[in-house]
Amino acid sequence: MIIETVDNAQVVKVRQSWLNDAMMCLERGRYGINLPDWNKGNDATVLGTSVHTAIERVLTAQTSAVDILDQYPEILRELIASEDFKYMSMTDESMEAYGLAMVEAWRRDIMPKVKFGGRVEHKFNTHLTNVETPNGKNVEVRLIGTMDYIDPDGVIWDWKTAARKYSQLEKQKANIQSSVYALASHLMEDNPLPITFNFGVMTRANKSVGQVVPVQRTSAHCEWIKSQIQSVVRMGLSMGLENSWPQNDQGHLCSEKWCPWWSICKGSHLSEMENRWNPEEGQ
Repeated sequence: MIIETVDNAQVVKVRQSWLNDAMMCLERGRYGINLPDWNKGNDATVLGTSVHTAIERVLTAQTSAVDILDQYPEILRELIASEDFKYMSMTDESMEAYGLAMVEAWRRDIMPKVKFGGRVEHKFNTHLTNVETPNGKNVEVRLIGTMDYIDPDGVIWDWKTAARKYSQLEKQKANIQSSVYALASHLMEDNPLPITFNFGVMTRANKSVGQVVPVQRTSAHCEWIKSQIQSVVRMGLSMGLENSWPQNDQGHLCSEKWCPWWSICKGSHLSEMENRWNPEEGQ
């Protein structure tokens, strides 16, 4: 969430990635606003970006689906040299092996199902609604972000490099990104609902498998995500950025490894050893 002042009026801009964090833990969302520089990427992030870049080159006809495999190692090396990121579980060599396997999985399993001629890295910035603050001010809320690909028929695609295959039912039932992107596309371009959103998933393995996971977003999904955004924004504006927001430590991401702000949140009360105590280890 980005809070700006435009012509003496407050404007709140919401990205789906921030909303996803905030819905997991509102305090994580607040830290994402106040201390965004703490949220450094990791090896999986760089690997994902490199695969996205390779796919983008094919979709924009900068190179062929055959030649991209030869170009991929250089794409990855340039990102490793330029990005500030943390190594979590991979080396440069394993990243390259995984990346080549995932690009090949995209070519083999996903690309034949993609309709070419659409928009790549499509940015959006659109009005969503207005909310009233506790002091009576009217604040505009906007959706911002970048869609990986929209095909000529209005189908939205997002490329995912993942540890395992996705569950279609799980994503259909609850997924913030697809709802936000469908709503933004409908608002900006009058893309008619329902809208199909396809996850193009490549498993992170030496023998990567590509998977197309379609979900459908209707007017009901769009109204629901709009309601969620309104409630989070109202709460944030009401509590302010100086005060702690509700903290949720029930997910696996609340740990020193996966939360950039662990040390100033739960980590300021509990050590990682206390967080992971196991009687079988004699700790």
